[in-house]
Amino acid sequence: MRYNLALFILLFVCGCRSPRVTVDAQQTQKSKAFITAYHEGLRLKFKGNYLKAIERFEFCIKEEPLDDASHFAMAQTYLLLGDLVQAEKHTISAVDLDKDNVFYQIELAYMFRSKGAFNSAGKLFESVIDRRQRGVEYYLLAIDSYRKSENYTAALKVLEKLENFKGNVLECALRRHSIYVEMGKLKEAEKELLRLREEFPKTPMLLATLVDFYFQQDAQPKAIEHLKLLIDIDPQNGIGNLMLGEYAYQQGEEKIAAQYFFQAIQTENISAEESLNALEFLIYVNDLPKLKQSISVMERMYIESDTVISALGDYYFQRSVRSDVSTEKKDSFLVKAIDKYTRALELNPGRFDLWQKTLYYYYDSKQWQALKKTAEQTVRTFPLRPEPFYLGAVAYNQQEDYISAESFARQGLLSVIDDRILESDLLGQLGEAFFGRGNLEQGMVYYLQAIALEEKATVGYLSFNLSLRLFENKHALSQAVEILEKVLEGQNPRELTYELLKVDLFFLQKKYNETLNLLDVMKSNDTLFIAGILERKGNVFSMLKDKDKAIYFWKSALEIGGSSPLLLEKIKKGEYVE
Repeated sequence: MRYNLALFILLFVCGCRSPRVTVDAQQTQKSKAFITAYHEGLRLKFKGNYLKAIERFEFCIKEEPLDDASHFAMAQTYLLLGDLVQAEKHTISAVDLDKDNVFYQIELAYMFRSKGAFNSAGKLFESVIDRRQRGVEYYLLAIDSYRKSENYTAALKVLEKLENFKGNVLECALRRHSIYVEMGKLKEAEKELLRLREEFPKTPMLLATLVDFYFQQDAQPKAIEHLKLLIDIDPQNGIGNLMLGEYAYQQGEEKIAAQYFFQAIQTENISAEESLNALEFLIYVNDLPKLKQSISVMERMYIESDTVISALGDYYFQRSVRSDVSTEKKDSFLVKAIDKYTRALELNPGRFDLWQKTLYYYYDSKQWQALKKTAEQTVRTFPLRPEPFYLGAVAYNQQEDYISAESFARQGLLSVIDDRILESDLLGQLGEAFFGRGNLEQGMVYYLQAIALEEKATVGYLSFNLSLRLFENKHALSQAVEILEKVLEGQNPRELTYELLKVDLFFLQKKYNETLNLLDVMKSNDTLFIAGILERKGNVFSMLKDKDKAIYFWKSALEIGGSSPLLLEKIKKGEYVE
């Protein structure tokens, strides 16, 4: 809705039609009342007392029905009240009473546009033009109004007037092209553009219009031809480079596509999303020199964009897990990844995905202090998400803060819904907390609850952890073996680490023959693992009082790289040491 208050003020100040004065005393009195009411209506209107203002203007109209200014003032007041029907009614009255007042016509034209009466609006704007109101705005409004009403003949007529007035051949011709397209006269639309190309061969806007037209007509070869011309003239056209990159990729020309995508990023005039799409392709083709330069540009351009910064973090993380990257570079990429995630979180702390990535980075790298701190920050922002509570519990357990670990695990269990894997993980951490505090029975209870959920992703390592804790505490050893046996039954091949723990449990129970039987069938290609088997055989023979065999196996373990802390002492003393 267009409120032309300034226009109305101008009309009043510059001399709206004054009431006629005669020698008749009564007529003179009426004229004075009219003027008083009119001025009071204006004052009330400007103060925002619209209803009282309308009362004054109604008096004026009653006194002087043919006064156009009173009708217009009434219309503007109704407009401010949102009563469009009355506003239009009184504006029409003002136009009828003063057909030479173009300002009334303009206001009425805007009213017609607002209610969708575009053809009527177009006629009024054209009338304004014909009355020598030469503002380009009114030509364009007339053209647009006729186009919206699909009165294309009238639109072309006004466009011709504009061309004669302004002389801007290019702009007018492009509008004529658009009108032909809307009319479905595609040949005429194309001819108009080709005619312009001859006259303006190096105009980017014209070439862009040709590209768009040919793409819309599914004339791809012609579109690409003109797109290449556009890029030759305007190499910094980011969208054009993107389009050529996509086309080259469709044609299987990956190197050419990479160059266009690279150039698109360098232009620095495409959106963040478009830059990321181009970067994704460069990552796909693994063009490292272009990647490095493109990332440098994006880091500078989108320093305040958490979307771009986090995407760059993803790139560095992906680089860190490639098999062809050295360990040193892996570490460097990981550091860069976490730096990007941290920066993105500073910009947008409400992104849980970034908190999650950061948490798992610290978890995988065993940075327990950083993991604890980040988990504490995450749960403050996302108190209903169970994952941060689980990872926080892990960190607290690793740092032997078992009270806090228990608290985090319990809060996580309250939050978890329909996620048995996470539920079993949380129960396992609760068990760890109780084992850490020396409450073995309660620790077993929670571990067994976790195992009872029988989730494939967790049951193996949870069973191992429970058995290990029982072994370390020399508690419920037979049950520990049973737990391991159950897990090992479903393994093919069997996990040798689990087998070794079973060996240690048998040894602790003084089941030496069973221990030897297990050791004899265990095989591995890992030298250190074999050294562990040999050392354990030496331990058994020592307990069986066969010193020679014990020393033989201990020395054999040492020769192939065995490095357990007590191995040399066992050899020196010739007996088992724990």
